[in-house]
Amino acid sequence: MEEKISRPNNKSVQTIKLVCVLIVFPILIGFIRGLIAETFKLDSLFVKSLYWGITSYLLFHIFIFEPVRFYKKTQRFIRVILGFFSPVFRFSYYLIPFWVIIIIASYLLFVTFLKLENLRFIFFFLSGFAFAMHIVMVSKILKVDELRKIVDYLFIIFIVVIINIFLFALTLKLYAHSFSVSYVGKKGIALGVALARAIFNQIFVPSVH
Repeated sequence: MEEKISRPNNKSVQTIKLVCVLIVFPILIGFIRGLIAETFKLDSLFVKSLYWGITSYLLFHIFIFEPVRFYKKTQRFIRVILGFFSPVFRFSYYLIPFWVIIIIASYLLFVTFLKLENLRFIFFFLSGFAFAMHIVMVSKILKVDELRKIVDYLFIIFIVVIINIFLFALTLKLYAHSFSVSYVGKKGIALGVALARAIFNQIFVPSVH
C-alpha cells in the first residue's frame, strides 16, 4: 500500500521538477547573455583576460588533464570555512568555488597593501579560469556521483549555474566598479521571458496563414 502511495508522489515531484527546468532554462540563457553583454562593456584588456581564463581551463580540461581529485580535495575547505553553518554543508560545496575565495583574498591583498591595481587583468584571468573549473567540475561530480536521473540533474545544475553567474558578476564588480550586477539580473530576466514567450508561441500558438 505504501508503494502505491509513494509512486504517484515521486512522479508528481519529478513532474514539478521538469516544469521548473523548462521555466528556468530560458531564464538561465537570459542571464548568460546578460552577463556576456555586460562583460563586453569592460576594458578590452579585462575582457580578453577574462575569456582567455575561461578558454584556458576548458582547453586544459579537454586536452591535458581533468583535475577531479584535486578539485574535490580543495573544495572540501568550503566545509571548513562554512563549518558553523552546518545545514548548508552539502549545498555550499557545490555553490561556492573555493579557489575564487582565494583569488579574491589575493586581490584585496594586492590592492590594499601592495597598491598593484594595474595588475587587475591577472585576476580577471584567474577568476575566469576558476569559475570555469568550478562549473565543469560540479557538473561532472553531480552527474557521475550524485544524480543519475536527468531531470534531477538539470534541476540542480541550473540552480548552481544561476547562483554562480551572480557570484561571478559580484566578483567582476569587485574588480571593476563600473560593472553592473543589476544589469545582468534585469537583462537576464527580460531576455529569458522573451525567449520563453517565443518558445511557447512556437509550440502552442497555431500559425495563421
